[in-house]
Amino acid sequence: MNTSGPTRILVALLLAAAIAPLGACRRAEEKKDAKAKTPPAKVTLIAVSKQPVERTVEITGSLLGQEEATISSKVAGRVISIDRDLGDVAMPGEVLARIDPKDFELTIAERRAAVSASLAKLGLTALPLEPFDAAAVPTVQRARAEASNADAKLERASRLFEQTPPLLSAQDFADIRTTRDVARSQAEVEMMTARATLAEARAAASAVDVAEQKLRDATVITPGSSTADAPRRYRVAERLVSVGEYVIEGRQLFRLVSSDIVKLRAFAPERFSGVIKPGQRATIQTESASAPIEGRVTRVAPVADPASRAFAVEIEVANAEGFLKPGAFARGRVVTSVEEGVTLVPSAAVVSFAGVDRVFSVKDGKAVEHRVKLRQRVGDLIEIVGGLPAATIIGSNVSAITPGASVEAASPSAAAAKLTEHP
Repeated sequence: MNTSGPTRILVALLLAAAIAPLGACRRAEEKKDAKAKTPPAKVTLIAVSKQPVERTVEITGSLLGQEEATISSKVAGRVISIDRDLGDVAMPGEVLARIDPKDFELTIAERRAAVSASLAKLGLTALPLEPFDAAAVPTVQRARAEASNADAKLERASRLFEQTPPLLSAQDFADIRTTRDVARSQAEVEMMTARATLAEARAAASAVDVAEQKLRDATVITPGSSTADAPRRYRVAERLVSVGEYVIEGRQLFRLVSSDIVKLRAFAPERFSGVIKPGQRATIQTESASAPIEGRVTRVAPVADPASRAFAVEIEVANAEGFLKPGAFARGRVVTSVEEGVTLVPSAAVVSFAGVDRVFSVKDGKAVEHRVKLRQRVGDLIEIVGGLPAATIIGSNVSAITPGASVEAASPSAAAAKLTEHP
């Protein structure tokens, strides 16, 4: 049978339309068979942990010594020795440097001679104790005796002058009375002179004390008391003077730091002002330390810095070995509270992509996706906010798992069981 061209094309199209569904069905069956032949992914289930977690605040700042002191010269003079240098330990009362004492020794001798001269005027060999009666001074006693003798002479002259006729001329009587008045005035003058000379002697003695103090100050020592129960130990952070150099009063000689205890001074954001308090546990971490060092919050500023709206916090840690260096940068972590029953999972069990965090559990041999919100890391674990509906999750080969994928779950390992313990 002969058919025209259009008729043949129409027949071909009808046959293709009839055959296409059959091909699609075959491909679907083949894909289904291939998927059925793919073995399920082998995974390990890990128990979701419920643990207490410490809530912390992290701060950064600089380390300071327990005490830092700049030692300056209290006297002027030439430095004749340096007894401590950079890095040396200096206990309270130990010598740091010496200034030439010769000038101070000469001054002491001069002032002592002035004391002796003043005492000699009074007929004394040592300063009397207070209170002191100037009438006991020999010169005053002599003047008073002369005044008393003049009083007696005037009394006798009065009796002679008052007789009739007078046995003493008016001129002689006047001379005797003037002599008595002069003697009395001289006694008063001697009393005032004795008091003034005694004051001069005491002033000279004070000058001796000042000169002796300057002599002691010529030996520059470490501050503090060496008799305290726990004397503070210093180290020389900087030496600022050399032997032979002439220094004036107030010249800086040494910078000392006491670093057996160091302080981290840092600033915390204002939002933590209600949770950071003195006495809380804290740790300090530096680049030089292999592990965080335990300490305590000792001080919290009562006001915030108006510029940064942050408030100062100080953390103290023991540093007897001297590993922490004042002036170094450090990070601090303050434990503000402990929250019980926090959901934790291994960090390796979390898949993060495009801002979405997921974990997988297993149900009926299939992987079930759970989108989660993360909060705080605790070692190798990470906190899940709001908990999880599953008691176990997939902990291995997580990056290759897709929702609904067939998985073959092994029983949790012994290591996974430890996750239920407090880290």
